[in-house]
Amino acid sequence: MRYTIRDARPEDAADLLAIYAPFVTGTTVSFELEVPSLEEFTHRVERTAARYAYLVAEDAETGEVAGYAYNSSFRSRPAYGYASEISIYLAPAHQRHGLGSQLLDELEHRMREQGMRMSEACITSDNAGSIAFHERHGYRICGEHHTCGYKLGQWLSVTWMEKDLTA
Repeated sequence: MRYTIRDARPEDAADLLAIYAPFVTGTTVSFELEVPSLEEFTHRVERTAARYAYLVAEDAETGEVAGYAYNSSFRSRPAYGYASEISIYLAPAHQRHGLGSQLLDELEHRMREQGMRMSEACITSDNAGSIAFHERHGYRICGEHHTCGYKLGQWLSVTWMEKDLTA
């Protein structure tokens, strides 16, 4: 499959939310417990895109939104301004086709342009696929928070991974 990557627009919010919602309702990938409203999600896209990269991937043949990625504030204190947390979500039909790698490559490029030094990823510890994906892209495990979340009837840990964008 071939994809086109572009900047997100507020009018993409419904398509992005359609990709995100199943991760909220049926998985432990997202620690949100309720699917945000379209209004709230649109606001998130606008707020994030005003300061950071918010990318949308479209299927080049159909024009369908296939996934998205963004970076956002790692922590609120100003000294953390050169580190940024990343998120990537793909529609099921577009997983395992190299799209995640395309999005991550472009996202890291944009982050370097923003002056970011460190890319941070917070991953549910039992999500071995995501951890392996990040390792393949040069991320290293830098810590774990044990049983810090509770969702879908289970206690969950998170693994923190990071990548030095200056290397």
